[in-house]
Amino acid sequence: MIRRLLAGVLLAALAAGCNTLGRQPRFESARIEPSVLRPGDEAVITVEVKDRYGIVQDVVGVVQEDRRMKFRLRDDGEPPDAEAGDGIWSLDVWPPFLAPAGEFTIEFTGYDRNNNVVVVKTEHGVAPLQRTCRVVITHGDEDPVAPPAEAEAPETEAPETGEPSETGEPSETGS
Repeated sequence: MIRRLLAGVLLAALAAGCNTLGRQPRFESARIEPSVLRPGDEAVITVEVKDRYGIVQDVVGVVQEDRRMKFRLRDDGEPPDAEAGDGIWSLDVWPPFLAPAGEFTIEFTGYDRNNNVVVVKTEHGVAPLQRTCRVVITHGDEDPVAPPAEAEAPETEAPETGEPSETGEPSETGS
């Protein structure tokens, strides 16, 4: 009797297109506009989160080339965020005047309400909910080639702990 019940449930799930990967949160996109900046220029970071169950409660970006530089994005309806709770996390940022020229990668990580990294299933196992985008900082009149707007994040370890800034200015934590 139990076997028939389990077989019926399994058949119903398969017929309905059961897909556990579709129910977990994901980063749909991550970008910084404009993606080529001079120190002091304003830019807007945007990360679109698809999360039907509201698991992601915080999105933090970390500059990979200097992990002390962290940014806490917002989904509260305050500019530059257009609408509170719409899953589009945003933040105004300004590269510091002493920022070195070069190409930089910002890695975004999703956190739950307990400030734990959100872990999702992937085709390779489990990994933190992460996505990256690139930005170029230039000095002078050179015309750099803009980086791709976003790139898939490789499976990486969770970011270091430390409190990111809520103002868009990167925070620095002791090393």
